[in-house]
Amino acid sequence: MSRAVLALGNRWYPSGRLQTMPRRSSPSHPSRRGPRRWFRRVVIGLLVVANLAVLAVLWTLRTADTTLRETATQVEEVVAELTPVPEKEEPVTFLVIGSDSREGLDDLQHFADVGGQRADVIMLVQVLPRSGKVQILSIPRDLYVDIEGRGRNRINAAYAYGGAPLMVKTVKQVVGVPIHHYVEVDFVGFQAIVDELGGVVVDFPFPARDVQSGLDVPAGRQVLDGQQALALARSRSYQELRDGTWVSVDASDIGRTRRQQQLVFAILSRLKRPSTITGVGNLVETFARYLTIDSTLADRGVLELAFQMRDLSPADIEAATLPVVGRTIDGRSVVVPREPAFSEVVEAFRNGTTLAVPVEGPTRLVVLNGNGVAGAAARWRDVLQQAGFEVVRIGDADSSDFAETLVIVRPGEIPRGESVVEALGFGTVSAGTVEASVDAVVIVGEDAVRQASAG
Repeated sequence: MSRAVLALGNRWYPSGRLQTMPRRSSPSHPSRRGPRRWFRRVVIGLLVVANLAVLAVLWTLRTADTTLRETATQVEEVVAELTPVPEKEEPVTFLVIGSDSREGLDDLQHFADVGGQRADVIMLVQVLPRSGKVQILSIPRDLYVDIEGRGRNRINAAYAYGGAPLMVKTVKQVVGVPIHHYVEVDFVGFQAIVDELGGVVVDFPFPARDVQSGLDVPAGRQVLDGQQALALARSRSYQELRDGTWVSVDASDIGRTRRQQQLVFAILSRLKRPSTITGVGNLVETFARYLTIDSTLADRGVLELAFQMRDLSPADIEAATLPVVGRTIDGRSVVVPREPAFSEVVEAFRNGTTLAVPVEGPTRLVVLNGNGVAGAAARWRDVLQQAGFEVVRIGDADSSDFAETLVIVRPGEIPRGESVVEALGFGTVSAGTVEASVDAVVIVGEDAVRQASAG
């Protein structure tokens, strides 16, 4: 033991001889051992608590690992096509597939009877730990590509031909990025996840429907249950009720892809932000039973990655769809790359840089009166035009009880919406459905009235 320790409460002489000092204890000079004993007890208590916290974290990690292995459906054969997970802080890419399996669905009224399974949703999700960002790249399911051993076909056919392994191989050939993990969910699983969250919040500037998918919602902020969320995700004949007439809006496969991205944002926003790694483990346990994953995903590194990204917000997520154009090839309706934008987006995703394709000209807006005050849309149209925005039209929202001004932009374009809010001086941004001819929809709420009065 060191001299410093031995000398506590004693006197150390230069000769090296230790002499014990007499103890003093009197009413006027109380013993000093009490405070020291209290201090030692506190330190010991803190160490015990710290060790218990470490044990709790390790137990959570182990439990979550076990849950993934024992609950989620695993596919071993896809591992050969995956790239080993990189070191910490390096980008990790997931291939997320939504299969069109009807198995387990109670209501098949809005589902065509198709044979086999195909990839209904194809997304690459890239997590960038260093920047705390996430990028989502949607791949149109009708993209015409080479499928190994099968010739040229729509990319979603790769799943029907060879399951997860051929799907991973085909996507890698198209985009040229390493894929580290594979996640798949079917229609029933998607519905269950949304219902598990208590529904997802989606903003609709107008009443919307799709008679084919079964979507039917009023205007305003709606909480969609699993069935209606699935109807929105599947919608390719999307319509909005404007001035008493149903109008098709982005009623295409590309519009459908944007709506799927919108739902991804809604799900992420609905998740309760876990403040501890225990909370992350609980989320894993909640969703594991609805997923099909590669057999290497049940790894502690993935849980730690999820914990690192726990503060993720919509502004930290960038989403894009591979730019394509429609073609008819061999009598089939398909899409092919629209160059050079296609290659530019692919290159940006590979490098982890912004996915946004440069837009020429000012941001184009639709401004709607959502507070019922006469002239509200026209007033704020003028303000936005003076700020450099292009307002293509104004009108009335379907509802006049919007308490707060809402700026609706496409998923992944939150910064564009924030620039509108900054110009107004009020309002909030929401990822939602926006027609192809404009960049954002501004619904002027009651907060605009207060702002005008204050000004």
